Amino acid sequence: MKHAILTLAALLLTPLAAVYAAEPTDPLRPYLDGKAPEILREVASADVPPENITVRRVVFRSRDDSEIFAVIAAPKAPGKHPGMLVLHGGGGSAEVDKAMAWAQRGYVAIAPDLPGIAEPKKLTVSKGRWSTLKYGEGRWIATPDAGSSVVFDAVLSAMKSLYLLRAQPDVDTSRIGVVGCSWGGYMTTMVCGLAGEQVRAGFAVWGCGFYELTSQFNGPKSTLGAMPDAERERWLRHLDAGRRVPGMKAAFFIAGATNDFFYWPRAVQATLDAIPGEKNHLYAPNSNHKAPVQGGSVFDNKPAAAFTPTPFQPYPTPSGSKANWLAMEVPFFDYYLKDIGQPLPKVSVQHGGDPLLVRFSVTAPGPLAKVEVYWARTNPDVMKREWIALPVTKTGEDLYQAQLSADTSDWFVVASDDRPVTVSSDLIHVGKQP
Repeated sequence: MKHAILTLAALLLTPLAAVYAAEPTDPLRPYLDGKAPEILREVASADVPPENITVRRVVFRSRDDSEIFAVIAAPKAPGKHPGMLVLHGGGGSAEVDKAMAWAQRGYVAIAPDLPGIAEPKKLTVSKGRWSTLKYGEGRWIATPDAGSSVVFDAVLSAMKSLYLLRAQPDVDTSRIGVVGCSWGGYMTTMVCGLAGEQVRAGFAVWGCGFYELTSQFNGPKSTLGAMPDAERERWLRHLDAGRRVPGMKAAFFIAGATNDFFYWPRAVQATLDAIPGEKNHLYAPNSNHKAPVQGGSVFDNKPAAAFTPTPFQPYPTPSGSKANWLAMEVPFFDYYLKDIGQPLPKVSVQHGGDPLLVRFSVTAPGPLAKVEVYWARTNPDVMKREWIALPVTKTGEDLYQAQLSADTSDWFVVASDDRPVTVSSDLIHVGKQP
């Protein structure tokens, strides 16, 4: 048995990530100076924020003549607070409401526009070379170098926002978190890899690295796969988050979905395998860009209800989509950034002689609500693959086992506790690769 990394390329490229991060020719290198960007101006708003927080809307300089909009939300309570960088998904823009929700919980939060992954029509304040492009244009370019891609501008906006967050006088710089969804999950992975010890915890919802293992290389609408080989290698070398994760020092969580249209499970697993430090994750079974599990939510791109400026409960329900993408983000960050609560459960697979006899342990600080094994047959169409739940037998205090079907190709464990949160084991492939 081995992790389901289905191409030799991922195995060969992973060790090079640390080299990429230090390359003198890396186009990001001149910008990663740790210095807060220049704030050009404040943006007025008629919106009234919740009474227990302050909200600033600012425009800062990114590179050249680029201007980036960001919201800074902070508790009114005196003293130092943990910081949170909130990164929107593809087609979105600055997550103002989520920044305010984090501020209501006692975090100083910054949510910027991320040009290159944002919908240009929504960037009414941010201005730059992307302003006249259609959504998705200019991403898959790396000529003459990766700095030509608008994804480079997105990465730069996120990193400059991190430096701006760390420069806030009421932020405890030893307690910085990053959270993002979809393209913002990719960006969360990228930022945590580039920032090293400047970030203490990161939570990527759907997004990850190793784009050559996603639908963007292998799918029916492949974009990365259509690039010339040399140009694609430049893009991956400098803009793929998987190449950056060996520099990650943050405790990291990836929430993946087994039938995701973009971030296939093998890319999630490759990213996890390349992270050298503390990590945990979820595979939401039979789901596409959703996590209908305990502590998750159903993210379906539908407009959410208007933001209500009242304090949130400690752990919002899945209906609180304006506050979080997943409810379990809150206990995760409270534990790592506030020293509140308990760690998330951890699943460890015990490798043995019989590939169809599953043995694993679940370490959890409290009672478990559900433990299951999900298995699937081989199917080249990721989105149509059926994952079947298999009951497990408890064989010890934290030990479990289950018997797989003879035609099992891949499997993983799902464990939930009553907070609620849900985690998974690694994705395990049985037998030889198809």
